[in-house]
Amino acid sequence: MEMNLLPLLLLICLPQCSGHLLRFLTFCQRDVPEDGQYDIEFDGDQLLFVDPVTYQTVQRLPEFAEQWTPDPRLPEDTYVSVGTCKYNIPRAIKGEDNPPEVIVSPTSMIYPRQEMEPGVPNILICFVNDFHPPTVEITWTRNGQLVDQSDVSQTQYYSNKDFSFRISSYLSFTPEEGDIYSCSVEHISLREPLTRFLEVEVHTEQQVAETAACVCGVILGLIGVVTGLCFILKANKSCQA
Repeated sequence: MEMNLLPLLLLICLPQCSGHLLRFLTFCQRDVPEDGQYDIEFDGDQLLFVDPVTYQTVQRLPEFAEQWTPDPRLPEDTYVSVGTCKYNIPRAIKGEDNPPEVIVSPTSMIYPRQEMEPGVPNILICFVNDFHPPTVEITWTRNGQLVDQSDVSQTQYYSNKDFSFRISSYLSFTPEEGDIYSCSVEHISLREPLTRFLEVEVHTEQQVAETAACVCGVILGLIGVVTGLCFILKANKSCQA
């Protein structure tokens, strides 16, 4: 299979912050004119990325946005870096004698951002990880029906230390008892979509109290059984004496 993607990674360790890692990531795909990514990550968290279409700098972490002003030359750096990436893809393929593309299947999980309460708006997160190349399609459903795309958003692709990628998709929703949500992931490595389900199960205060009472009852019962066995063993020892 022809290599369609060439990730170019520049890793810089900050000497003044031992154990921390600052990474500049550029990647692009062959024959996809408006595709590409340029971002800066610190210890695995994305500080910012530059949109390859508008060349606008987007900061991801508020705590950094308040204390740090991005270099105004980042859009220019992005243009040069992504252009260099696309220029180098065919030359890298030729230089490596057309190596097979590395293909790794993704893993995924689905979970709510906060504890679910009936009628209270929340966000479902579909976390997709450990895949290569970095092109996935993520689809959400509610009770078997596709959700409104205006309720869906997702991050850029993040790189892992082993050069695989991860991405998160977000679905804004309002929990209702019995609703079933699914997140399906399509990737070149998969014969069929990788799908995870989540059923809305809302536990009321009464249900929690009943569960707690049941658990206490079981514990007291076990204590009674153990105490009874102790008395029986003591009685047997007395008889044998």
